[in-house]
Amino acid sequence: MKLISLFLCCLMTVKSCGTVHPSKSGDSLAESEASQVPSETMITFEYTATTRGSYQKISVIENMVVVSKKRGKPGSPVVLEASEWKKLLSILEPIPLKDLNTIKAPSQDFAFDGAAKATLKITSNEKTYETPPFDHGNPPKELETLVKELLSISENIE
Repeated sequence: MKLISLFLCCLMTVKSCGTVHPSKSGDSLAESEASQVPSETMITFEYTATTRGSYQKISVIENMVVVSKKRGKPGSPVVLEASEWKKLLSILEPIPLKDLNTIKAPSQDFAFDGAAKATLKITSNEKTYETPPFDHGNPPKELETLVKELLSISENIE
């Protein structure tokens, strides 16, 4: 959690450095302030799969990926390519975030240790949306492409 907070602070600092745009034609102060309103939303992905004996957490923030294999020990941040980030956003686009908590899991094997218990959290504009638990390796159909892409990204950085 500390690592995610640190990444968010760093990312916000980097983003805030580039938000001031000089006025080109001597516009009024109000007009220049209006142009500083960010048009992009801050989106983060957090996929967690856990059992009694294993743990995997994938955190993706625009230009960074962190994969943790042990509880309480975050992995090293790795730079995420812009093309991979755009692909994640295009996969996310048709998914209704407000309905994320109502998506039904196709199976409940995690309930008796038949599979790792997985959850997906997506934060957009400081609002967090989380899925109910589902089996790692058997995500709900609505999230299948997104989960597979997150797992693919984590495998490619190891």
